[in-house]
Amino acid sequence: MKKSLYSPDEFMSGLYGKLKSEPYRNAFSEDEALLIGKEIKDKTRALFAIDKICNLNKKADLVKTGEALDYPDYTLQKHSLEICDGLFTAAYVLTPKKLNKKANGVVALCGHGYGVRQILNISKRGRKKYFRYIDNYQKNFAVELVKRGCVVIAPELFGFGEARLSHDLRKPFYISSCDELSHHLLPYGLTTASVRIAQALMCANVLKGMDIVDSNKVSLMGISGGGLTALYSSVLDDSIYKTVICGYVNTFRDSILSMWHCPDNYIPGILEVGEIYDFASALAPKELFIESGNKDKLFPIGASETAHKNIKRIYKLTGAENKLHIDVFNGKHSVCGRKSFDWISE
Repeated sequence: MKKSLYSPDEFMSGLYGKLKSEPYRNAFSEDEALLIGKEIKDKTRALFAIDKICNLNKKADLVKTGEALDYPDYTLQKHSLEICDGLFTAAYVLTPKKLNKKANGVVALCGHGYGVRQILNISKRGRKKYFRYIDNYQKNFAVELVKRGCVVIAPELFGFGEARLSHDLRKPFYISSCDELSHHLLPYGLTTASVRIAQALMCANVLKGMDIVDSNKVSLMGISGGGLTALYSSVLDDSIYKTVICGYVNTFRDSILSMWHCPDNYIPGILEVGEIYDFASALAPKELFIESGNKDKLFPIGASETAHKNIKRIYKLTGAENKLHIDVFNGKHSVCGRKSFDWISE
C-alpha cells in the first residue's frame, strides 16, 4: 500500500477513541441506567431536531390514492399523508380481512432497494407482484405481519422509490436520492434520518387513531436504514409498544466508519451522545427485538455481538431481561423473521 506522511488515516482512526461518548460507563444500578437513558433521549431529540420541520402533535389525515388491492387475507390501500409543510408521503395501509378484536399496529420501515414496494409485493405501477425471498433481503415483511393479524402502515421513506428527487425518478429503481438530500439538509442542522423519523412517528400516530387498532400496541419494525429509523424513532417516542431492528445494531466504528455506507447513515455529533448500542440500551425497559445475521458484511457479526453484550447489561440492570430478545441467525444482511414476526404480532 502506498504511504504518505500527510495521509490522514491515523488522525481519522484516532478520533473514535478520543471523542466517542460512553454514557453507561458508570451505570451500576437501575436508577443510574434509567437516568442515563433519559439523558440520551433528551440529547437524541436535539440531535435530530425534528421540531424544526414537523409538529408531531398535529392530526395526521390519510387521503386515499387509487383503488385498493385485494388479497385473500388482506387489503392494501395507498394513501397520501402530509408529514411537514410541503412534504407528502405515500403510505400504504395493509388491513387483515379477519379481525375479531382490535389489532396490533406496526409501522414497517424499508431499507435500500426498490423502496417501500419491496416489502409490499407490488410493482412500480402499484400492481400485484411477487418477489422471491432469494431476491429480496427484506422478506416482504409488511405482508408477513398483516398475514399474522397486524394492521400495517408502510411509508415510502424519504429518498427512496417515489420519494426521490424529481430528476432521480427516471433513474433505475435502486438509485436513491440519499446522497444529495443528505448533503443539502446539513446546512439546516438536519439529516435524512430526521425526516424519516418524522415519517415513522407520524405513521405511528395514524395507527393510534384507527378504530381497528389497539392504540397501546403500536410498534416499529425496520431493516438496515429502516432499522436505523426504527431505533431512533423508538428512542424519541416512549409510547412505542415494541421495536424490531434488523441488520443495524452494531458499532459505528465497525460498520459505517470502517467501510462505504450510504450518506443517510451519517449523523453529525451522534458519537458525542453514544454508540448504536447506547441508543438501543436507552429503550430499556421497553420491548426490543434485535436480528443480526452471522454473515452480514455491512454490519459484521463480531461488532453486533459486542453491541448485544452492552445492551444486555443495561436491560439486566433495569430488571428487563425478559423484554430483550436477540436472534443471531445463519444469513446475510437481511430480515430473518423466524421469531420476530410472531413476537411483534403478539
